Amino acid sequence: MDSDLAGSLGLLLLFLIFSFFFSAIETAITAAGKVKLKVMENAHPERKKGFSWLASNVQRALSTTLVGNNVVNIAASSVATVIWGPFIAVVVMATVVVIFCEIFPKNIAIAHREFVIYHSLEPLRFLSVILSPIIFVVQRCVRFVGGVFGLRLDTYSSFVTREDFEVIVNESGESGAIEEDERRMISGVMGFEETRVSEVMAPRTNMTAFSSDTTVEEASGVFVESGHSRVPVYEKEPDKIIGVLYAKDLLAPLSKGDLNVDISSVTREPLFIPETIKTDEAFELMKKSKTHIAIVVDEYGGTAGLITLEDLLEEIVGDIQDEYDDETPDVLEEREGVYLVQGYVNLDELSEVLVYPFEFEDVDTVAGMLLSIKGNFPEQGESVRYGPWKITAVEVAEHRILQARVERAPDGEEISGEGDG
Repeated sequence: MDSDLAGSLGLLLLFLIFSFFFSAIETAITAAGKVKLKVMENAHPERKKGFSWLASNVQRALSTTLVGNNVVNIAASSVATVIWGPFIAVVVMATVVVIFCEIFPKNIAIAHREFVIYHSLEPLRFLSVILSPIIFVVQRCVRFVGGVFGLRLDTYSSFVTREDFEVIVNESGESGAIEEDERRMISGVMGFEETRVSEVMAPRTNMTAFSSDTTVEEASGVFVESGHSRVPVYEKEPDKIIGVLYAKDLLAPLSKGDLNVDISSVTREPLFIPETIKTDEAFELMKKSKTHIAIVVDEYGGTAGLITLEDLLEEIVGDIQDEYDDETPDVLEEREGVYLVQGYVNLDELSEVLVYPFEFEDVDTVAGMLLSIKGNFPEQGESVRYGPWKITAVEVAEHRILQARVERAPDGEEISGEGDG
């Protein structure tokens, strides 16, 4: 082999190595995104300056790889043409470049992006300086062309969007990268600002409340029986809430023996919030007012229900049971495919548990859905159908549907009501 051929082959190999490098680093940067670059910056303080430069100059780094890759590929093709002639050069270079300088390095970069970026930082920064005149011209040309077509090409960002993050959390939960409880908690935090107070409050019909003329002795008995530590106080009718009674505020009159004193003397000012407010806003209001309970009012100023800090926290961490709680789960699986559901359960919650979209206009709860489908108030034991589901009123009292049973309806079964499932 003469020296000219050996030199040409050596030069060709060098160009192909550079092509491999540029393809790998381009894919690694794109796959990593700015968030991962920031994580790597914190994980490798010895390369903090390099990672910081890369995170702040992603477009410049990508331009460097693209310009460099095209330059070396063209140069390699020219050298190959000199060595083998046009026809053979086309066949050989197409095979080598596609397999060994594109597909192979890009697969490596996707699988080991952190390793590739870590070991390529300094050469990439050096080459970005060497190629800066070419990069400057190329970027100006690209922006000009983009401007002609009305496109902004200088807003590259690989930060994770909310939608991206939701997919990441769900996929991580399914793969076992995070525990199911962790996935549910993260999802709860993300959905916190989208949930309205009306969806998580205790409705007025489920409220324990005192009349303002209730005595200390009577109130203390209710506190002991119910296990509540804070109870709303109304005047004449439950719609007119005038305060909130704290169980600990009864200690002073009880210690003095004032059992027949009206509770109005120890009632605190209530916090009122609209039912349309979002749960995160309600949480902030309750924190600022230093209160653990708020009265929820409807658009007409009437009492819609109440909400506590515990209710809000349960949206994130799930049900919180204390020593006084003896509650039936909101959705209890009695046997496979058969669920006992509390009437106040939100349709979104039911949809999540049963993995089926329960959607109804102007209705939020299971009880409301049953009433809407039936068209009138159902008797205990009456059933309606919603899509493939049979919904039966299990417990009905005082014109309230307290519990319903939701189960898969056998094919062909005739049921009194039909829904739009």
